[in-house]
Amino acid sequence: MRTLELLIEFSQRYGADPELVNAGGGNTSAKVDGIMYIKCSGTALKEASEVSFAKMDLKKLFRIFERTYPEGDREREAAVLADMMACCTPGEEHKRPSVETLLHALFEQKFVLHLHPALINGLACSRGGEAEAKRLFGDAIVWVPACRPGYTLAKLMYEKMKTAKGRIGVVLLENHGVFFAADTPGELDRMLRDMTERLTGCIREFPKTGDGGAEPGYGKKLTKLSGCEYFCYNGSTTAKAFAESFEAVKDMLTPFNPDQVVYCGPGAGFIDDVEKAGAVNKRMAIVRGVGLYTFGSTEKQAQNAMLLAEDAMKIAVYSRSFGGPRHLPAELVEFLVHWEAESYRKAL
Repeated sequence: MRTLELLIEFSQRYGADPELVNAGGGNTSAKVDGIMYIKCSGTALKEASEVSFAKMDLKKLFRIFERTYPEGDREREAAVLADMMACCTPGEEHKRPSVETLLHALFEQKFVLHLHPALINGLACSRGGEAEAKRLFGDAIVWVPACRPGYTLAKLMYEKMKTAKGRIGVVLLENHGVFFAADTPGELDRMLRDMTERLTGCIREFPKTGDGGAEPGYGKKLTKLSGCEYFCYNGSTTAKAFAESFEAVKDMLTPFNPDQVVYCGPGAGFIDDVEKAGAVNKRMAIVRGVGLYTFGSTEKQAQNAMLLAEDAMKIAVYSRSFGGPRHLPAELVEFLVHWEAESYRKAL
């Protein structure tokens, strides 16, 4: 099979697994003859096709690391985006590559897989994550503390890779996800399977987000109060456990990772008494004794928000096996809310 065909095949396969990918999250890439195929921003891995990938000139991408950019977030990100778009090969200029394109380019391996699985993020979004990762995987992984995604993350990894003793194959990103890099799709499968099996063996409590009954009748009222048109409901065992009290719901009120900020907003609300509820100013709300709701101006927005709300519940529960939850720092939430790249992805 050609390189691009292999890339499409494993992108579709991973993207179809809801335990690995939600909404437009995750990205993949492949390198051949000085060109890198990288998933376009906001496209769904499970729907991958030739048009889902932008063709990038690797030499041009590496020149970006030699340039100096403004210190201000807005100015820096706009300049980097312009330079990155200029690295598209002729005929590809209309495509917008993933925000993690520069990091993909840094890996020497042919194929790169970037995912945000709830199980792995249970480790990456926990207070004991770094120590546990070291204990479980030793020097086989590189741990990166929480930082701005995109250029800032890629620049940090650029410096790490310059001093690395060998090729880096696995990178765990705190409050973000995981990167795997390998020369064959089969090796990617093995790496993901090995990490998943080791982490599963550490879990003391598993979330139950797929059970639960019908919506109890509050959805229309809450949707109207939110100013939206659509809602989704989850009344699972885990959702109702979080909805028991304000103390129980605390771990769900702040996002764990960038995807949750993009699709669920910068935080969730808790409604203590649904009968007395006033305005609902969050895209995700947990109602005492009832469960979890998400809202959207379109059905797709409400559904995507629910996918990431369920992801948050899973991460919160998994993180208890690694010292408890660690949420995104407030400064990163603020950055993501105003980052044009994530606004673009959310709009697709």
